[in-house]
Amino acid sequence: MKAFVIRAPHQGAVEDVPKPKIEDNEVLLKVGACGICATDRHIFEGKFPVSYPLIPGHELAGEVVEVGPKVRGISVGDRVTIDPNIPCNSCYFCRIGRKHFCENWEAIGVTRDGGYAEYVRVPYHVVYRMPSDMPFEIGALTEPVACILHGIDVIEPVMGVDVAIFGMGPIGLMFIQLLRHMGASRIVAFEPVEFRREMALRIGADYAVDPLTENPEEFVKEHISRYGVDVVVEASGSLRAIKDSLRIVKPTGRILLFGVPPKDAILEIKPFDIYRNEITVAGSFTNPYTMYRAMEVLHERIVTAEWIITHKLSLDEVIRAIKGELKDVIKAVVVP
Repeated sequence: MKAFVIRAPHQGAVEDVPKPKIEDNEVLLKVGACGICATDRHIFEGKFPVSYPLIPGHELAGEVVEVGPKVRGISVGDRVTIDPNIPCNSCYFCRIGRKHFCENWEAIGVTRDGGYAEYVRVPYHVVYRMPSDMPFEIGALTEPVACILHGIDVIEPVMGVDVAIFGMGPIGLMFIQLLRHMGASRIVAFEPVEFRREMALRIGADYAVDPLTENPEEFVKEHISRYGVDVVVEASGSLRAIKDSLRIVKPTGRILLFGVPPKDAILEIKPFDIYRNEITVAGSFTNPYTMYRAMEVLHERIVTAEWIITHKLSLDEVIRAIKGELKDVIKAVVVP
């Protein structure tokens, strides 16, 4: 079969590789679509710890073409998406309902081959049947939407609150749609790229601001409240944006760190301000127990996926996307 294989940092190409052979508790999927995520770029650049060679791709949907003898509830012909995280279900964290901190964690496209291929094998217990009328490229967004829903769970309540979001990639834009649907009041989108600011306004933001040319703190005081916003979602991974988040959140406000900062980055902050203003700073990691909700959100078009997916690519075009060579891209999806 054809697959995009990363053999070492900055060395990736489409190759002919053997079709996967499934184990007793696995299914074989013919990949219908696989989203390109920033994590895939980090793997390509050697910034994410993996073992090479690796076929990346963890946001995927496809059709079941083979099932192992121990598989239950999944049949050949089912249209499915997957949760790429594979818990062991026996360690301490799995047993207390925190499977996303599994001590023996594996993941499709990270610790084992993923969806930048014509076929992929996955354990059946991470497979989710999709509605029959959901296109594969929409189904491939289930995992990132599930991650966003978990993030919103962390910062609830959001009804009636003013929100600022840093970073208008696909994650920030889908945050806007979901927060708007859940009753957020005013939403400010901070993004340096003009076409993404335009998309933020189209998709539901009240304001779209370039944080490199306008001071976020001054903008919030002038247009929202002199006290700040109730909630800040940091969806870019930028250290500068994290600092700005602390400046624009009001006393008793909440900050969600959703974007992935550099692993070894160190940020200088004033702990007294967090203490004195009773600010909650929370992280959000992966998508525990939110996959079904994410599928419902996509199926009911609460998230308008057609606005998020700007590029559909063949396997041969993956290298350009991984290297960041595509123009005006929000979300690229591989269709093998």
